[in-house]
Amino acid sequence: MNLRIDFPHQPGQQSNWFSPLKGMVGLLAITFATSLMSLDASTCVADEGFTDDAKAAIARAVKEDKEIIFFFTGSDWCPPCKKLEEEVLSEKDFIFEVSKHYVLIKLDHLRKSPVPPKLEKQNKEYGEKFGINSFPTLVLTDNKLKPFAFKGYEAGGFQNYLATLENARQLRVNRDKFLKEAEGKSGGERAKLLDKAISEIRAEVVNVYYSDIVEEIVALDADNELGLRKKWNAAEDAEMRKIIMTELVMATRLQKPELAIKDIDIVMEEIEFSPAERLQIYQMKLNLVRTFKDNKRTDALLDEMIGLEGVAGETKERLIVKKIYLMVGTGRHDEAMALLDKSIKSGDSALYLFLAKGELHMAKKEFKEAVDAYDAALKTARSNPDVMIELVSAKADAEFAMDNAIGAMRTLDNFSEDTQMPSDLRGEALLHKAMIMREMKRTRQARLAENRAIEVAESTKERSEMQKIVDRLRKKYEK
Repeated sequence: MNLRIDFPHQPGQQSNWFSPLKGMVGLLAITFATSLMSLDASTCVADEGFTDDAKAAIARAVKEDKEIIFFFTGSDWCPPCKKLEEEVLSEKDFIFEVSKHYVLIKLDHLRKSPVPPKLEKQNKEYGEKFGINSFPTLVLTDNKLKPFAFKGYEAGGFQNYLATLENARQLRVNRDKFLKEAEGKSGGERAKLLDKAISEIRAEVVNVYYSDIVEEIVALDADNELGLRKKWNAAEDAEMRKIIMTELVMATRLQKPELAIKDIDIVMEEIEFSPAERLQIYQMKLNLVRTFKDNKRTDALLDEMIGLEGVAGETKERLIVKKIYLMVGTGRHDEAMALLDKSIKSGDSALYLFLAKGELHMAKKEFKEAVDAYDAALKTARSNPDVMIELVSAKADAEFAMDNAIGAMRTLDNFSEDTQMPSDLRGEALLHKAMIMREMKRTRQARLAENRAIEVAESTKERSEMQKIVDRLRKKYEK
């Protein structure tokens, strides 16, 4: 409708009817503006807060280019759900702030109240989609429903929770930034940008929802030149290596030794194993090589194992000791002792080497030399109680073999009375003392040592186990 007003006056003249009309127009303008403000306010309220209409909310998130929060709750039975709503989600200021970036969807899994079938179906479908198995859970997704974070109840009020959600949203922002930069790139450059896109997101989320990106990164860095294949495919690679090692075990049992060795060498060359895995495979190979009774070949393989990257400390010592015992077993006692002395001089720690040296002297009935070897190791063994008890027991045996029973008892007593040592090892020293006493036919003193071994035990379980050992000893010696 067109409204035409004719002005019945000359330019420059003031009309009497103008003032009322002016006032009316002003009133209409104010009313219209108020209506617009009211409409805008009502629209804003409608767009804020949680809705249970997921389909409509997702459409709005797409239209307004916002993220989505799926709130999985059990409002009539779940205590932490109720706390989250009371402390955070029901706060108007929280809703106002969070709605700037998120569309909010509430999926209430009620137990005490009826749920309309359509709503129940919807809630179940989204619960299955995101693997929900605990409440409350907030799933933060983009408007294509790709999750970037999962959250639960957190104490600290709504301001703290707002900060948590904003930090989570930044993961999505960073993700999309690097994905955008990766467009049009290829090779290692693309792999590095894709890695940056998902590195800040929690691994369990990435594993489920970003497997396509992970697969692409792994493919782009197939040789692990950038370290990304190992980073993102570690679990799968470990599983693959586990399968291969199982197959190698079967090969060592079913194939002829030379064929099995050849298979091992091929696999070791083609696949990158961890130091522990490589050592395990080398041990399989060693068992095969020993069947040929070729000392040079056996020694060479052991030297290879000892020199493996990542093999050091106690593991390296044990391998040297293994080689020494194999040498002794093939009649090369002097050569083994020479290797021991050389290894002791070059090693930072030599507890197992000294222990082996003492045992070699014991085998040749060189008891004084054995005691000297054990004493040398005991000077630095205090930080390793498990080795220390072996050394103490071996020294006591050497002293007893030298007809120095008093010295053997003193060695064991010093350890058993040291309250800094673990109680089970102190008990072990006392039982060792008891056995020596029984060898000397000193039953009463042996029983006292056994009773003391039970007393030093710190737990009921430890005491019970010690009692069983004592009962077996008494049954053996007191027939």
